[in-house]
Amino acid sequence: METPIIQNHHGIYVVRDDLLPGGTKSILLSEINKEKPDTKEFVYASPVYGGFQIALSIYCKNNNIKATIFCAKRTKHHTNTLKCIENGANVIEVPYGYLSVIEKRAREYCIGKPNVEKIIFGASTNKNKMIIAKRVQRVMKTLHFIPDEIWCAVGSGTLISGIVLGTNNINIVGVQVGAEFKEVHKNLRMIKYPKSFDKESKIKIEFPSMPNYDLKAFELCLKEFEMNKDKKILFWNVL
Repeated sequence: METPIIQNHHGIYVVRDDLLPGGTKSILLSEINKEKPDTKEFVYASPVYGGFQIALSIYCKNNNIKATIFCAKRTKHHTNTLKCIENGANVIEVPYGYLSVIEKRAREYCIGKPNVEKIIFGASTNKNKMIIAKRVQRVMKTLHFIPDEIWCAVGSGTLISGIVLGTNNINIVGVQVGAEFKEVHKNLRMIKYPKSFDKESKIKIEFPSMPNYDLKAFELCLKEFEMNKDKKILFWNVL
């Protein structure tokens, strides 16, 4: 696994996982595939704003595996949907596609198909959380200091759970941009972004950051940092 790239932006140390092909969760896919080496097709149900679908489409393209992505049908394709299509994914759009609906359609699609595997939302398994925890520990070794806080956006909760598992006595701040994250930990503080998942953050920064996801968290992180610039903050940019 490559050494994580960390850069200082606006006084905040940023883990640049947006430089990985598909972001942070791309590190999970080889392990997922090892568990099911005969898989010919991976299936995933995703909000159009989600990042894991991009990682999956890139991984499958590079490994000669079919990727099928279920998502909500929109009048105009979301940028993330276009990225999946560009990387050869079979995108199936579902009208009135609430997550529960597209999950159901994805499960039905897999019935009776040999060597077809559906990946659960966010790839949120204990094993995958531990893989992320090990990456967190690699990041900590790369830093020349112990951060006062680690910030990240929270969607499925896989990343923030991995951060909790990979750290000791470091304050962690999660910005809830999607569904409610219900796990509780003594070092964890949750902030709810004031606008819904479909609304984008409008702040301008000099590195790529998903406007429906990471950028929202960076917006609130930067706002708090402006009030106390003595803090050493690490921000995890997924995609």
